[in-house]
Amino acid sequence: MSAGEHRPEILFATIAAGGGHVAGAHAMSEAIERYYPGRFELRVSDYMKELGIVELDRFHKESWRRALRFPILARVGQRIIDAFPHLTIAVERRILQEFAKAAAADLKKDPPLLVVSNHGLITTGLAEARHRYGLAVPVLTFATEPFNISAYWGEPRADRVIAASEDGWRRLRRFGVPADRMTIIGRPVRQAFLNAPPKSEARERLGLEDRFTCLVSFGGEGLGRDPGGLIRTVLDSDVPLQVVAITGRNKVLEEELRRLRPGTNSLRVEGFVDNLATYLAASDVFVGKAGPSSVYEALAVGRPVLASGYAGLNELGVVRFIENEGLGCHVRTTAALAREVRRYAGDPALLEEVARRCRELNLASRTEQFAHHIVRYALTGA
Repeated sequence: MSAGEHRPEILFATIAAGGGHVAGAHAMSEAIERYYPGRFELRVSDYMKELGIVELDRFHKESWRRALRFPILARVGQRIIDAFPHLTIAVERRILQEFAKAAAADLKKDPPLLVVSNHGLITTGLAEARHRYGLAVPVLTFATEPFNISAYWGEPRADRVIAASEDGWRRLRRFGVPADRMTIIGRPVRQAFLNAPPKSEARERLGLEDRFTCLVSFGGEGLGRDPGGLIRTVLDSDVPLQVVAITGRNKVLEEELRRLRPGTNSLRVEGFVDNLATYLAASDVFVGKAGPSSVYEALAVGRPVLASGYAGLNELGVVRFIENEGLGCHVRTTAALAREVRRYAGDPALLEEVARRCRELNLASRTEQFAHHIVRYALTGA
């Protein structure tokens, strides 16, 4: 393709509530660029915000932050909306009218070859845009939650849906998504995590000492259960280790943690980082909330996951998955966390066994499948 030739566009429409949806959109976009280099114009958009649907976008993002602070809200909320799936979608359609109309107008101006949605609100809004406002651009949905996916995603008019697991497929089917419109692939992971450097090289790049390392992440929003207590527990675990704490966009937490071990090299605190794959590669274990994107990124690098908590029921499913597959565990108390850190630090063979199980997940192969499936659907509709 010549430099001046127009490339067909694939738009990845998402919502930046937390970091997981955006990470998933970039993972799919990067996979296409890797296997079809230069063939498509690939754009990731925080689409509701881009269209200026400010109030609904802000309400949704603030609701997610509240759920992170008070997880019971997310769990009770999901049980309610899952009990009435048809009502859930009917309410979504009603509140998304402004977005649906704006999206239809936007996508008619310079239509992309395909829209890939990885957020339930986007999928329902675009289905409504097709139904009411004449949207003609095909929409492919990636239903990102591998376990306990909510009725929030159960839009029966979705063009085509990729489910992240058999569990997701069954639940979407029960919520009303037609079986013949769904395909199971898995979870995509960004290329940096699939091609992370060796541990020794990563530590050298980051200036970390060559000793047992715990990476503790509080996600993009920098929220979690008793962050200071969690870090102190790891540091006081009688293991000669170093801790890297990633606090995301939470500047207050970043400053609080920096005061924990002044003048020592046992704790490094970072805010939002764009080289998390290198930090994971430099670590021995990952400690953090059981968000699907964070967990699968750690598994792509071959690191055990010590899940310090979970928000929604979808994340509870992730906790059960890592425990059932021998990829980590749910550390419900600080004592459990200290015990698990000691166990992994004292057993290099266990770390290698987890790394082997991680390789058997074939996350690189599944990510490649996303690229081929999306391109095939964009070009042929099949």
